[in-house]
Amino acid sequence: MVDAKHQVDPPWLEALIVVSLSVAALTTTWSTYQAALWDGEQAASYTRANALRIEGAKASARADILEAVDLAIFSSWLNAVGAGETQLQDFYYARFRPDFRQAFDAWTALHPLTNPDAPQGPFVMKEYSLPERVQAEALEAKAQAIFDQGQRDNDIGDIYVQATVILASALFFGGICQTFKRPRVRMILALLSSVACVIGVVRTLTLPAIPPAFLWGWGG
Repeated sequence: MVDAKHQVDPPWLEALIVVSLSVAALTTTWSTYQAALWDGEQAASYTRANALRIEGAKASARADILEAVDLAIFSSWLNAVGAGETQLQDFYYARFRPDFRQAFDAWTALHPLTNPDAPQGPFVMKEYSLPERVQAEALEAKAQAIFDQGQRDNDIGDIYVQATVILASALFFGGICQTFKRPRVRMILALLSSVACVIGVVRTLTLPAIPPAFLWGWGG
């Protein structure tokens, strides 16, 4: 009867350990590389989103200024109407912005001074629009979409990191099993290494990947 301490490993065990360690090492390198790339994509998306939000804030500020100008001139026009100064009314009307004048004309066509059902002012008319406000909203929507993409990039990078941790456990079990003398212990650790390796590889293969720079040329 052969002593358990001197039992020989099954012939496939050594091959299993070598394959598990090799595949885990290669996949760990790839997973780590991809995690770094996706972190870069995330940072780039956040940077673009912030730049768009700054432009959107500028457009929104311009819209606020134009709206304040429209309101000031309209208030002056109303004062001239109250004072019965026709010439002054024409003076202010000539200085209305074209976009505001369109809404103003649509509003006055409803005879607001005598029609109680008329809107309270030209600012609530559908004809009143500020291109800068529309631009600001479009920029904010685009910034949010890019920011959300950055969040998805971050999630992908995190999953690559998780895969790296799983693969590291495969390397750990595969490496430590060689320090034990009992074949049964070595076999259990080798199987754990193989299972962790398979899980890590499958996890990595299900993720989107950014091609290495040398495949499409340095610098894009």
